[in-house]
Amino acid sequence: MNGIMSGIEDRKNYSIGTEDPAATPVSAGDRYKEIYDKYAQPTIDPLGKYLIQGSLQGFSENRGGSTLGNLGLAFGGENLNQLFSDIEGQRTSARDMELAKLGYDIEDEKAKEAIKREDLLMNRKQTFQQDLLTQEMQAKKDLADLKRKFDAEQKGSELANKLEVEILKGENKIKELQFKIDNPGASEFRTDQVRPAFENVVTKRAEAFMQSKNPAVKQNPTLTAQNYTRFTREATPEIQSKFKGFKPYTRDQKGNIIEDPSFEGRPGEIIYDPISMDFLVFDNTGNTYILNPLTFEIDEN
Repeated sequence: MNGIMSGIEDRKNYSIGTEDPAATPVSAGDRYKEIYDKYAQPTIDPLGKYLIQGSLQGFSENRGGSTLGNLGLAFGGENLNQLFSDIEGQRTSARDMELAKLGYDIEDEKAKEAIKREDLLMNRKQTFQQDLLTQEMQAKKDLADLKRKFDAEQKGSELANKLEVEILKGENKIKELQFKIDNPGASEFRTDQVRPAFENVVTKRAEAFMQSKNPAVKQNPTLTAQNYTRFTREATPEIQSKFKGFKPYTRDQKGNIIEDPSFEGRPGEIIYDPISMDFLVFDNTGNTYILNPLTFEIDEN
C-alpha cells in the first residue's frame, strides 16, 4: 500500500462473514485428517501408473511370441505386483489415518470431559461456600436473638435454661460453619451424603441418653449429646482411645444425684462429667484435670 496505492485499504473479505458461534466445532481428529488427506494422496494413481508402465513396456516387449503374449509379460510380473503393493499401501495408509484420527478424537473428548468436570466441581464448590456463608449469617442472627431473650429472662427459670441450651447449640453450629468455611478441603463437601449432619446425630443421641441409667446423663441429654458428638468428631484418634465414657452417678435414698463412690479412674483415662459438662483427665494420684474442649489439651488452671 505504498506509491500509487498509498491510502488504499486492504480488501475485506465480507463474503466470508463472521464465524458462527453456534456452528459445530471441528474436532482435533478432523483437523488431522484434513491435513493428512492434503498431502497423503499420491501424485499418480496406482492404476494409472500401472497402465502407463505396462503400455510403455509393451512397445518394447518381444519375449511373448505374440501381441497378447507380449502384453501379458508387460502388464504382469513385477508391474502387477507393484500395482497390488501400491493399492495395499493406500489401504494401509487409510487405515492408519483413521486410527490416528480416532486417537485424536478420543483425546479431545477426554480433555473436554475433564474441563467439564472441573467446571462443574468449581461451580458446586462456589455454591457450597456461598451456602455456608448464608447459613453462618443466619446462625449469628439467630444466636443474637437468643442471647437477647436470655438476658431478659430470670436466671435459673425453666425458659432461661431452655434458652441456654439453644444458645450452646447455636454457638456449636457457628463453630462448625466457620471451620468448613476456613477449611474447604477438610469440609464435609465430599462426605455430606455419607456423614450424618451434626444436628441429626445430636438429636438421635439425646433421645438415647434420655433412657440412660446414669441419672446425670438422663438429666442433661441434649447438652451431653452435643459435647459428646463434638468430641468424637474433633478429637484425634489418640485422644479418643483414652475416652472411657461418662462419669458414673447414682441416686441416694432421698433421690438426689450423687457420684458413685466406688468409681476410680486410671492415670491418663478421660471421662465426661455430665454435671459439670467437662471432659476430665485422671493423673497418677487419682485427681482430675479439665480437658480443653477446643484444643483437647490439659488445662491445669
